[in-house]
Amino acid sequence: MAADGANDRIADLFTRHAIDILRVEAGQQKAIRALLTELEGDLVAQLARIDPTGVPRESAKAARLEKLLTQVRDTIRVSYRAASSQFIGELRELADIEADFTAKAINDGLTIDMATANFTRAQIVALVDGVLVQGAPVAEWWSRQAGDTLQRFTDAMRLGIAQGDTSAQLIQRIRGGTRNGEPVTGFMEITRRNADSLVRSATQAAAERARQATYDANADILAATVWTSTLDGRTTLQCAVRDGLRYTVLGHKPIGHDVPWGAGPGSLHWGCRSSSRPETKSWRELGFDIDELAPATRASVNGQVAADLKFEDWLAKRSQAEQDDILGNGRAALWRDGKISFRDLLDGNGRELSLAELRARI
Repeated sequence: MAADGANDRIADLFTRHAIDILRVEAGQQKAIRALLTELEGDLVAQLARIDPTGVPRESAKAARLEKLLTQVRDTIRVSYRAASSQFIGELRELADIEADFTAKAINDGLTIDMATANFTRAQIVALVDGVLVQGAPVAEWWSRQAGDTLQRFTDAMRLGIAQGDTSAQLIQRIRGGTRNGEPVTGFMEITRRNADSLVRSATQAAAERARQATYDANADILAATVWTSTLDGRTTLQCAVRDGLRYTVLGHKPIGHDVPWGAGPGSLHWGCRSSSRPETKSWRELGFDIDELAPATRASVNGQVAADLKFEDWLAKRSQAEQDDILGNGRAALWRDGKISFRDLLDGNGRELSLAELRARI
Protein backbone atom coordinates (compact mmCIF):
# COMPACT_ATOMS: atom_id res chain seq x y z
CA MET A 1 0.00 0.00 0.00
CA ALA A 2 1.53 3.29 -1.07
CA ALA A 3 1.35 6.60 0.76
CA ASP A 4 -1.79 7.68 -1.09
CA GLY A 5 -1.75 11.36 -0.16
CA ALA A 6 1.85 11.69 -1.32
CA ASN A 7 1.20 9.72 -4.48
CA ASP A 8 -1.83 11.82 -5.34
CA ARG A 9 0.37 14.91 -5.21
CA ILE A 10 3.12 13.17 -7.21
CA ALA A 11 0.62 12.08 -9.88
CA ASP A 12 -0.64 15.65 -10.16
CA LEU A 13 2.88 17.00 -10.61
CA PHE A 14 3.77 14.41 -13.24
CA THR A 15 0.53 15.06 -15.15
CA ARG A 16 1.34 18.76 -15.44
CA HIS A 17 4.97 18.02 -16.29
CA ALA A 18 3.98 15.67 -19.15
CA ILE A 19 2.62 18.55 -21.23
CA ASP A 20 5.81 20.52 -20.57
CA ILE A 21 7.86 17.70 -22.07
CA LEU A 22 5.63 17.75 -25.16
CA ARG A 23 6.22 21.48 -25.45
CA VAL A 24 9.99 20.99 -25.17
CA GLU A 25 9.74 18.32 -27.85
CA ALA A 26 7.89 20.76 -30.13
CA GLY A 27 10.63 23.34 -29.61
CA GLN A 28 13.31 20.80 -30.48
CA GLN A 29 11.43 19.81 -33.63
CA LYS A 30 11.20 23.47 -34.64
CA ALA A 31 14.96 23.93 -34.15
CA ILE A 32 15.85 20.82 -36.19
CA ARG A 33 13.42 21.85 -38.92
CA ALA A 34 15.23 25.19 -39.11
CA LEU A 35 18.53 23.38 -39.69
CA LEU A 36 16.93 21.23 -42.38
CA THR A 37 15.46 24.32 -44.06
CA GLU A 38 19.01 25.73 -44.22
CA LEU A 39 20.11 22.43 -45.75
CA GLU A 40 17.32 22.68 -48.30
CA GLY A 41 18.54 26.14 -49.29
CA ASP A 42 22.11 24.84 -49.63
CA LEU A 43 20.97 21.97 -51.86
CA VAL A 44 19.03 24.32 -54.12
CA ALA A 45 21.98 26.74 -54.32
CA GLN A 46 24.40 23.96 -55.25
CA LEU A 47 22.00 22.65 -57.86
CA ALA A 48 21.66 26.15 -59.35
CA ARG A 49 25.45 26.59 -59.51
CA ILE A 50 26.27 23.27 -61.15
CA ASP A 51 22.97 22.81 -63.05
CA PRO A 52 23.23 19.47 -64.89
CA THR A 53 20.52 20.68 -67.30
CA GLY A 54 22.67 23.59 -68.50
CA VAL A 55 24.66 21.60 -71.07
CA PRO A 56 23.37 19.85 -74.21
CA ARG A 57 25.47 16.69 -74.34
CA GLU A 58 24.42 13.70 -72.21
CA SER A 59 28.00 12.96 -71.20
CA ALA A 60 28.40 16.51 -69.89
CA LYS A 61 25.11 16.24 -67.99
CA ALA A 62 26.29 13.01 -66.36
CA ALA A 63 29.62 14.59 -65.38
CA ARG A 64 27.90 17.60 -63.85
CA LEU A 65 25.45 15.37 -62.00
CA GLU A 66 28.27 13.36 -60.44
CA LYS A 67 30.02 16.57 -59.41
CA LEU A 68 26.76 17.78 -57.84
CA LEU A 69 26.26 14.51 -55.95
CA THR A 70 29.81 14.62 -54.62
CA GLN A 71 29.36 18.14 -53.26
CA VAL A 72 25.92 17.46 -51.88
CA ARG A 73 27.15 14.37 -50.04
CA ASP A 74 29.49 16.52 -47.96
CA THR A 75 26.84 19.20 -47.44
CA ILE A 76 24.32 16.70 -46.10
CA ARG A 77 26.91 14.99 -43.89
CA VAL A 78 27.96 18.29 -42.29
CA SER A 79 24.35 19.44 -41.79
CA TYR A 80 23.25 16.22 -40.10
CA ARG A 81 26.38 16.12 -37.97
CA ALA A 82 25.44 19.57 -36.67
CA ALA A 83 21.84 18.50 -36.07
CA SER A 84 22.95 15.38 -34.21
CA SER A 85 25.44 17.27 -32.04
CA GLN A 86 22.94 19.99 -31.16
CA PHE A 87 20.15 17.56 -30.38
CA ILE A 88 22.22 15.15 -28.29
CA GLY A 89 23.52 18.09 -26.27
CA GLU A 90 19.92 19.11 -25.60
CA LEU A 91 19.01 15.55 -24.61
CA ARG A 92 21.77 15.61 -22.00
CA GLU A 93 20.41 18.85 -20.60
CA LEU A 94 16.88 17.41 -20.62
CA ALA A 95 18.03 14.25 -18.81
CA ASP A 96 19.65 16.37 -16.10
CA ILE A 97 16.47 18.44 -15.72
CA GLU A 98 14.26 15.35 -15.68
CA ALA A 99 16.30 13.67 -12.95
CA ASP A 100 16.03 16.82 -10.83
CA PHE A 101 12.30 17.08 -11.47
CA THR A 102 11.67 13.44 -10.57
CA ALA A 103 13.45 13.70 -7.21
CA LYS A 104 11.81 17.05 -6.44
CA ALA A 105 8.33 15.73 -7.32
CA ILE A 106 8.80 12.78 -4.97
CA ASN A 107 9.95 15.09 -2.19
CA ASP A 108 7.13 17.57 -2.84
CA GLY A 109 4.65 14.69 -2.70
CA LEU A 110 6.07 13.42 0.59
CA THR A 111 6.55 17.01 1.85
CA ILE A 112 9.98 15.95 3.16
CA ASP A 113 13.30 15.53 1.37
CA MET A 114 14.01 11.83 0.96
CA ALA A 115 14.74 11.40 -2.76
CA THR A 116 18.02 12.43 -4.39
CA ALA A 117 19.25 12.79 -7.97
CA ASN A 118 22.92 13.63 -7.65
CA PHE A 119 24.13 12.45 -11.05
CA THR A 120 27.50 13.63 -12.32
CA ARG A 121 27.93 15.08 -15.77
CA ALA A 122 29.63 11.86 -16.87
CA GLN A 123 26.66 9.83 -15.64
CA ILE A 124 24.21 12.06 -17.53
CA VAL A 125 26.28 11.69 -20.70
CA ALA A 126 26.28 7.91 -20.24
CA LEU A 127 22.53 7.92 -19.68
CA VAL A 128 21.84 9.72 -22.95
CA ASP A 129 24.45 7.76 -24.90
CA GLY A 130 22.64 4.64 -23.74
CA VAL A 131 19.26 5.78 -25.08
CA LEU A 132 18.07 3.47 -27.85
CA VAL A 133 15.34 4.25 -30.36
CA GLN A 134 14.01 1.00 -31.77
CA GLY A 135 17.28 -0.68 -30.81
CA ALA A 136 19.71 1.88 -32.24
CA PRO A 137 21.53 4.85 -30.62
CA VAL A 138 20.26 8.33 -31.43
CA ALA A 139 23.49 9.33 -33.21
CA GLU A 140 23.15 6.30 -35.48
CA TRP A 141 19.61 7.34 -36.40
CA TRP A 142 20.82 10.78 -37.46
CA SER A 143 23.47 9.11 -39.61
CA ARG A 144 20.81 6.87 -41.16
CA GLN A 145 18.60 9.87 -41.91
CA ALA A 146 21.54 11.64 -43.55
CA GLY A 147 22.00 8.61 -45.79
CA ASP A 148 18.29 8.52 -46.60
CA THR A 149 18.29 12.22 -47.51
CA LEU A 150 21.29 11.77 -49.80
CA GLN A 151 19.59 8.81 -51.48
CA ARG A 152 16.39 10.78 -52.03
CA PHE A 153 18.36 13.65 -53.53
CA THR A 154 20.28 11.29 -55.79
CA ASP A 155 17.13 9.50 -56.96
CA ALA A 156 15.27 12.77 -57.54
CA MET A 157 18.07 14.30 -59.62
CA ARG A 158 18.67 11.20 -61.74
CA LEU A 159 14.98 10.68 -62.38
CA GLY A 160 14.47 14.34 -63.21
CA ILE A 161 17.31 14.46 -65.68
CA ALA A 162 16.14 11.21 -67.29
CA GLN A 163 12.68 12.76 -67.74
CA GLY A 164 14.07 15.98 -69.21
CA ASP A 165 13.36 18.26 -66.26
CA THR A 166 14.42 21.89 -66.33
CA SER A 167 16.50 23.30 -63.49
CA ALA A 168 13.34 24.79 -61.94
CA GLN A 169 11.63 21.41 -62.07
CA LEU A 170 14.61 19.76 -60.38
CA ILE A 171 14.32 22.34 -57.60
CA GLN A 172 10.64 21.41 -57.23
CA ARG A 173 11.71 17.84 -56.55
CA ILE A 174 13.67 19.19 -53.58
CA ARG A 175 11.34 21.74 -52.03
CA GLY A 176 7.99 21.08 -53.69
CA GLY A 177 5.67 23.35 -55.62
CA THR A 178 3.13 22.93 -58.41
CA ARG A 179 3.48 21.42 -61.86
CA ASN A 180 0.73 21.70 -64.46
CA GLY A 181 -1.59 22.87 -61.71
CA GLU A 182 -0.89 19.83 -59.54
CA PRO A 183 0.99 19.93 -56.22
CA VAL A 184 4.48 18.43 -56.14
CA THR A 185 5.82 17.15 -52.81
CA GLY A 186 9.52 17.82 -52.44
CA PHE A 187 11.54 15.07 -50.79
CA MET A 188 12.74 17.49 -48.09
CA GLU A 189 9.27 17.46 -46.56
CA ILE A 190 9.66 13.71 -46.05
CA THR A 191 13.07 14.42 -44.52
CA ARG A 192 11.54 16.92 -42.08
CA ARG A 193 8.76 14.51 -41.08
CA ASN A 194 11.30 11.77 -40.41
CA ALA A 195 13.36 14.16 -38.27
CA ASP A 196 10.20 15.11 -36.33
CA SER A 197 9.59 11.44 -35.55
CA LEU A 198 13.16 10.92 -34.41
CA VAL A 199 13.06 13.98 -32.16
CA ARG A 200 9.77 12.82 -30.61
CA SER A 201 10.99 9.28 -30.00
CA ALA A 202 14.42 10.27 -28.66
CA THR A 203 13.11 13.05 -26.42
CA GLN A 204 10.57 10.81 -24.73
CA ALA A 205 13.08 7.95 -24.44
CA ALA A 206 15.79 10.17 -22.90
CA ALA A 207 13.38 11.76 -20.42
CA GLU A 208 12.12 8.34 -19.37
CA ARG A 209 15.63 6.94 -19.01
CA ALA A 210 16.48 9.79 -16.63
CA ARG A 211 13.30 9.11 -14.61
CA GLN A 212 14.12 5.42 -14.37
CA ALA A 213 17.67 6.17 -13.24
CA THR A 214 16.24 8.38 -10.50
CA TYR A 215 13.77 5.68 -9.46
CA ASP A 216 16.62 3.17 -9.27
CA ALA A 217 18.67 5.53 -7.12
CA ASN A 218 15.73 5.89 -4.73
CA ALA A 219 14.38 2.34 -4.85
CA ASP A 220 14.47 2.10 -1.06
CA ILE A 221 11.60 4.59 -0.73
CA LEU A 222 9.54 3.56 -3.78
CA ALA A 223 6.92 0.83 -4.01
CA ALA A 224 6.23 0.77 -7.75
CA THR A 225 6.56 2.41 -11.14
CA VAL A 226 3.24 3.28 -12.81
CA TRP A 227 2.92 3.23 -16.60
CA THR A 228 1.22 6.42 -17.88
CA SER A 229 -0.02 6.62 -21.46
CA THR A 230 -1.18 9.65 -23.40
CA LEU A 231 -4.69 8.53 -24.37
CA ASP A 232 -6.04 9.98 -27.59
CA GLY A 233 -6.81 8.86 -31.13
CA ARG A 234 -3.14 8.21 -31.87
CA THR A 235 -2.45 5.99 -28.85
CA THR A 236 -1.48 2.45 -29.82
CA LEU A 237 -3.28 -0.49 -28.28
CA GLN A 238 -0.09 -1.74 -26.65
CA CYS A 239 0.29 1.58 -24.79
CA ALA A 240 -3.42 1.91 -23.97
CA VAL A 241 -3.57 -1.49 -22.26
CA ARG A 242 -0.58 -0.59 -20.06
CA ASP A 243 -1.95 2.74 -18.84
CA GLY A 244 -2.07 2.76 -15.04
CA LEU A 245 -0.41 -0.65 -14.62
CA ARG A 246 2.11 -1.00 -11.80
CA TYR A 247 5.59 -2.55 -12.07
CA THR A 248 8.43 -3.15 -9.64
CA VAL A 249 10.99 -0.36 -9.57
CA LEU A 250 13.91 -2.72 -10.10
CA GLY A 251 13.44 -5.24 -12.87
CA HIS A 252 10.02 -3.91 -13.93
CA LYS A 253 8.09 -7.04 -13.04
CA PRO A 254 4.29 -6.78 -13.33
CA ILE A 255 2.40 -6.16 -10.06
CA GLY A 256 -1.10 -7.65 -10.04
CA HIS A 257 -1.20 -8.36 -13.79
CA ASP A 258 0.75 -10.21 -16.47
CA VAL A 259 1.38 -7.50 -19.07
CA PRO A 260 5.15 -7.28 -19.68
CA TRP A 261 7.09 -4.02 -19.43
CA GLY A 262 8.70 -4.58 -22.83
CA ALA A 263 11.02 -1.80 -23.96
CA GLY A 264 9.34 0.54 -21.47
CA PRO A 265 7.53 3.89 -21.75
CA GLY A 266 8.88 6.18 -24.44
CA SER A 267 10.54 3.24 -26.22
CA LEU A 268 7.78 0.66 -26.65
CA HIS A 269 7.33 1.64 -30.30
CA TRP A 270 8.38 4.35 -32.74
CA GLY A 271 7.00 7.72 -31.58
CA CYS A 272 5.91 6.34 -28.20
CA ARG A 273 4.58 9.12 -25.92
CA SER A 274 4.07 7.00 -22.82
CA SER A 275 5.90 7.89 -19.62
CA SER A 276 5.92 6.75 -16.00
CA ARG A 277 5.51 8.06 -12.51
CA PRO A 278 6.70 6.69 -9.16
CA GLU A 279 4.67 5.44 -6.21
CA THR A 280 6.21 5.76 -2.78
CA LYS A 281 6.03 3.15 -0.05
CA SER A 282 3.52 3.55 2.78
CA TRP A 283 4.32 6.01 5.54
CA ARG A 284 4.88 3.16 7.97
CA GLU A 285 7.18 1.39 5.51
CA LEU A 286 9.10 4.64 5.29
CA GLY A 287 9.48 4.66 9.07
CA PHE A 288 6.76 7.13 10.03
CA ASP A 289 3.97 6.37 12.48
CA ILE A 290 1.31 7.93 10.22
CA ASP A 291 -1.95 6.46 8.92
CA GLU A 292 -2.57 6.54 5.18
CA LEU A 293 -4.75 9.26 3.70
CA ALA A 294 -7.99 8.53 1.85
CA PRO A 295 -7.21 6.43 -1.26
CA ALA A 296 -8.32 6.77 -4.89
CA THR A 297 -8.18 10.56 -5.17
CA ARG A 298 -5.76 12.86 -6.90
CA ALA A 299 -4.84 16.25 -5.53
CA SER A 300 -6.11 19.23 -7.52
CA VAL A 301 -6.10 22.96 -7.00
CA ASN A 302 -9.83 22.78 -7.64
CA GLY A 303 -10.47 20.04 -5.07
CA GLN A 304 -10.09 16.25 -5.05
CA VAL A 305 -10.63 14.43 -8.34
CA ALA A 306 -10.59 10.76 -9.31
CA ALA A 307 -7.16 9.12 -9.33
CA ASP A 308 -7.68 7.59 -12.79
CA LEU A 309 -8.53 10.94 -14.39
CA LYS A 310 -6.91 11.37 -17.80
CA PHE A 311 -5.04 14.49 -18.82
CA GLU A 312 -7.87 16.18 -20.73
CA ASP A 313 -10.22 15.67 -17.79
CA TRP A 314 -7.50 16.91 -15.44
CA LEU A 315 -6.96 19.98 -17.62
CA ALA A 316 -10.68 20.74 -17.66
CA LYS A 317 -10.61 20.93 -13.85
CA ARG A 318 -7.87 23.53 -13.79
CA SER A 319 -8.54 27.23 -13.52
CA GLN A 320 -8.78 29.26 -16.73
CA ALA A 321 -5.52 31.02 -15.82
CA GLU A 322 -3.72 27.66 -15.53
CA GLN A 323 -5.22 26.44 -18.82
CA ASP A 324 -3.99 29.62 -20.50
CA ASP A 325 -0.53 29.13 -18.99
CA ILE A 326 -0.32 25.51 -20.13
CA LEU A 327 -1.78 25.93 -23.63
CA GLY A 328 -1.43 29.62 -24.42
CA ASN A 329 -4.34 32.05 -24.32
CA GLY A 330 -5.51 31.58 -27.90
CA ARG A 331 -5.22 27.81 -28.01
CA ALA A 332 -6.83 27.42 -24.59
CA ALA A 333 -9.79 29.55 -25.68
CA LEU A 334 -10.22 27.50 -28.86
CA TRP A 335 -10.10 24.29 -26.84
CA ARG A 336 -12.65 25.56 -24.29
CA ASP A 337 -14.95 26.62 -27.14
CA GLY A 338 -14.67 23.19 -28.76
CA LYS A 339 -13.08 24.57 -31.93
CA ILE A 340 -9.95 22.42 -31.66
CA SER A 341 -9.63 18.95 -30.17
CA PHE A 342 -7.40 17.78 -27.36
CA ARG A 343 -5.38 15.85 -29.94
CA ASP A 344 -4.60 19.17 -31.69
CA LEU A 345 -3.03 20.42 -28.46
CA LEU A 346 -0.73 17.53 -27.69
CA ASP A 347 2.23 18.32 -29.91
CA GLY A 348 2.63 21.76 -28.37
CA ASN A 349 3.21 23.46 -31.73
CA GLY A 350 2.98 27.20 -31.27
CA ARG A 351 3.52 26.77 -27.54
CA GLU A 352 7.12 25.56 -27.42
CA LEU A 353 9.14 25.46 -24.23
CA SER A 354 12.92 25.87 -24.08
CA LEU A 355 15.09 23.77 -21.79
CA ALA A 356 15.93 26.88 -19.77
CA GLU A 357 12.21 27.59 -19.32
CA LEU A 358 11.58 23.97 -18.37
CA ARG A 359 14.28 24.10 -15.70
CA ALA A 360 12.86 27.36 -14.36
CA ARG A 361 9.42 25.75 -13.94
CA ILE A 362 10.75 23.01 -11.64
